[in-house]
Amino acid sequence: MIKFNPAIEDNPNIDVEHPESMKPIVFNSNGIKLLGTFFMASGKEKKPTVILLHGFPGNENNFDIAHAIKRFGFNVVVFHYRGSWGSGGNFSISNSLEDVYSMIEYIYQDDVSDRLNIDEKNILLIGHSMGGFLSFLTSIKYPQIKNIASLAGFNFGFFSEYLLQNPQFVDATMDGLAQGSMLLAGSSAKKVYNEMLTNKDEWNLLKLLPELRGKNILLVGAEFDYVAPLELHHHPMVKGLKNVGANFKSEVYKTGHSFSSARIRLTTEIISWLKRI
Repeated sequence: MIKFNPAIEDNPNIDVEHPESMKPIVFNSNGIKLLGTFFMASGKEKKPTVILLHGFPGNENNFDIAHAIKRFGFNVVVFHYRGSWGSGGNFSISNSLEDVYSMIEYIYQDDVSDRLNIDEKNILLIGHSMGGFLSFLTSIKYPQIKNIASLAGFNFGFFSEYLLQNPQFVDATMDGLAQGSMLLAGSSAKKVYNEMLTNKDEWNLLKLLPELRGKNILLVGAEFDYVAPLELHHHPMVKGLKNVGANFKSEVYKTGHSFSSARIRLTTEIISWLKRI
């Protein structure tokens, strides 16, 4: 049991021969080069490893959370989907989901897991916004991944159905998608919007809840979130997870979508969740 708070304190027990470190990650997804950063925890033994997924377009990389988890003793990998932040190819939500799959297959390789001290049997997913959505879908594809945290998670399928029933919100949605798409290669508001509508059934997390019953889930929402409002993205998930008897914890903070005014609290919550795993 660690005797310091990794959310606000440095690790006093560094292994001098195997210290904490950061390493660049380069891997391929469908032949496209993707870039990332690996946060290696102290020690030579293999460790649980968190794939920390950013949102759309990914201004918030959550490196502060990554460092805290590393101090706690878990490895962390943060990477950029196709078409985002220097990674090759074109962005789409579908491509991003495939990229998460590619990351998992990459770290499952023996030479990679050995070199990076990854316990490939203990992979966790933590995602912010779109990253939360990707975490849930990925955990369903890889049932051996049992631990998922969704931070201001976005439910693309349910939101698409909501827009079809409430077209007065389409223009505001398109404005938001346009702002994000400006930072992404090969993307546009229209492309993302059409992709959401095309996949609305497969991407509605509320329809997939029975497949999440055996997972250990942390949901953190933001009261002043105008990107992923609680009423559409958090509360329905909480109700649905209760109905299927899932193992989960739900928290709501008085902050906005990026948790800018609650970073320490959010990080502390994540560390507490990791301690219970």
